Amino acid sequence: MADACLDIARFEAIETTADHVAMFLPDLIAGHIPALLVKSFLDESSCRRIIDNFGSSHGRYKRTDGVPAMMVGSNGYLKGVDGVVDEFARNSWHGELLFQGTGNAYRRFFDAVEDSGFRFRVAYADGIPAAAYRAAMWDDRSQSGVILKPHTDWPQVANSRLEYADVRHPIGVNMYAVHPPKGSSWIRLYDFVPSREWLEARGIDDGGYPIEQKDLIGQNYMDILPEQGDLLLFTASRVHAVHVADYVGAAQRLNINGFIGYSPAARRVLAWA
Repeated sequence: MADACLDIARFEAIETTADHVAMFLPDLIAGHIPALLVKSFLDESSCRRIIDNFGSSHGRYKRTDGVPAMMVGSNGYLKGVDGVVDEFARNSWHGELLFQGTGNAYRRFFDAVEDSGFRFRVAYADGIPAAAYRAAMWDDRSQSGVILKPHTDWPQVANSRLEYADVRHPIGVNMYAVHPPKGSSWIRLYDFVPSREWLEARGIDDGGYPIEQKDLIGQNYMDILPEQGDLLLFTASRVHAVHVADYVGAAQRLNINGFIGYSPAARRVLAWA
C-alpha cells in the first residue's frame, strides 16, 4: 500500500442503474474504474423512511473530527481493535435500524457484489462482526466551500491492524437518502493516490486527513454530482473532498456510508464502517 497506484484507462465516472451495477463491480473493486454513480438506487418511499428512522434514532451523536454532522452507527476511524469492538457494541445496531420498515438497500447492494462473482462477508475485529455502514446527517453550511477536506482513506485501512488492512483498493460506498439540489454540492475526486512518503512529509500518514488544497494544485480531478436516492461508489484511496456552493445555506444531506474491498488474505470482498 505504501506505493499505492491505480491502473485506470480513463479517469471518468460511469453512470448506471441498480439493475446493471454488478457488471461494473469487478473493475471497480480491482481499481480500474474510479467511480460508479448508480442512479435512483433508493426510491422516494425508502428515502422518507430512512429520514424518519434517523430523526427518531436514540443512537445519534455528534461527529468529533471537525465535520459538521450528526451520526448513527459505528465510526471506527483510527480507534484500534479494542476501540472498534467497543464501537460495534454501542452503536452498530442503531445503524441497522435505519432501514426498519423498508427494504435494506445495503443488503441489496451486497447481493450485487456476490452476483458479480465475489465471495463476500463483513470484516471481523477480535471475533466480532464489523458494522457494514453508518449514517451521517451533514450540515452543508460552510465558509470555505469545502465541508469535508481533501483526504485519502487508504492509510486508515492499512494502519488499522484489522482484517481489512490488506485491502489495496478500498471502495467508498455512499447512499444518499437526502442530498442538496443537483449542482449545489459535489464530490471532487482527484486522479491522485499519495504515497506513504508524501503523506509522512505532511504529518498525516496515520489517517490521510486533511490534505491542504495547495498541495493539490495541478492535480487532475473530476466533480461528481449525486442526487437524492443515488448510490456512489468510488476508489477511496484517491484523494477526495466534498464541496458546496456558496448559496447552499442551511441545506443538509443524509449519507449512509461504509467501505468494501477485496482482501487477498480472506479471499473475499469485505465490508466495514
